[in-house]
Amino acid sequence: MNKSKFSAVSWVIVVFGVAAISAQSVPDQQRMAAQLHANQKALRSYTWTSVYTFTIDGEQKRVDEYTIRYFPDGTQQRMQVGSQVDKKKIRLPDGKKLSKKEREAAHAFVMEVKGQLDAYLNPLFAEKAVATATITSSDETLVLLSHNVVTKGDSVEVRFSLPNHLPMTAAITTTIEGSPVSLDLEFGILDFGPSYPVRSVTKATWKGLQLEIATENSNYK
Repeated sequence: MNKSKFSAVSWVIVVFGVAAISAQSVPDQQRMAAQLHANQKALRSYTWTSVYTFTIDGEQKRVDEYTIRYFPDGTQQRMQVGSQVDKKKIRLPDGKKLSKKEREAAHAFVMEVKGQLDAYLNPLFAEKAVATATITSSDETLVLLSHNVVTKGDSVEVRFSLPNHLPMTAAITTTIEGSPVSLDLEFGILDFGPSYPVRSVTKATWKGLQLEIATENSNYK
């Protein structure tokens, strides 16, 4: 059982808040920030299933399934309910085989990257990103883009479809331990409910290996 103060679902509050804004008007960024909190509160009443698929250099190595919910204090409970691990040897770019300890270190690193990127989705940072965003639009898309939200040189971009103002995607990029990392999200909306991330992909590099966690969320109740 793991607890996290940060959750990838938090950012969807931002995109949900934009839905009521007219494409012909200047978005009210303060209103968007206020609606962020309302959507978060709604999401925290749900329990859902999350499946993490881990790949190394494009090859699937592990699949973990969790049941996730929130505690009253706002921290997240993640309870593992299943796991499948491919025990085939993994080699570094120089041909050296990874030891069990190194495999565990690679897994721990990409999970830490995911945790740090999920921190961008905390309401405080999401609110900052909305307040400082540059907003542009085309015939089909509304884009919010902000920089230096948590660390110097990072970026947060959220895209919405027009004219129905439905959230489409979000992308976060930054560096951790000098290595470029990213988090990409696709959004959906629950029937008569809030927005939520249908899928997210976390990417990082460790000792020359390309690490990725693809997360699929479903069964919101």
